[in-house]
Amino acid sequence: MKTHALGVAALAAGLSGCAAPPAPDVYTLQVPSREAAAVPSAGPAMVIDLAPVALPERLRRRQIVLREDGAKLQMLEGQRWSATLGDELQDALSSALQGRLHAVDVAKGGVAGKPAYRINVEFSRLDARLGGPVEATVAWSVKPSAGGAGQVCLGRFEQAAAGGSVADVVAAHQGLVALVADAIAASVRAVPGGGPAPYCAAG
Repeated sequence: MKTHALGVAALAAGLSGCAAPPAPDVYTLQVPSREAAAVPSAGPAMVIDLAPVALPERLRRRQIVLREDGAKLQMLEGQRWSATLGDELQDALSSALQGRLHAVDVAKGGVAGKPAYRINVEFSRLDARLGGPVEATVAWSVKPSAGGAGQVCLGRFEQAAAGGSVADVVAAHQGLVALVADAIAASVRAVPGGGPAPYCAAG
């Protein structure tokens, strides 16, 4: 009986050692729908074509990446984006721009007869720290699909975190995306007049 009991205990220990790891916490850059501006019932005012957002290779992943002291990075296996960060930025910026510009993204279906703009965005830097701000350097361009001058832009953005948790870092990312979307929307609005928007030069 004693040998049998020891065998059962060993089997139980082995099974517990094979237990699945806890599921990661999953976050998104999309703000709650009640906060996103809706396209009016009269229909969109313009069409945008937002190209895939460019990111440094180290950030093209689902793990949330934090910068530590110096050149050290920490990739959080237990805290992840719902898609790769590039896809998250793409979806969040598209949604924000559609709301701000009363536009429809061509990826969602074009609208004949409406002004159309091609938008390219590159995050050359996107750094986050626990307890610190999220900082980004972003280049973007806006070109009318019909030809003519557009906007070529470069901005540096910073969004403070409310606290020291990963959830606070995610909220700061959301706030930073809103700042970038505001700047890109302003540059789109400036194209018809030909003058430069903030962060931009006509080109």
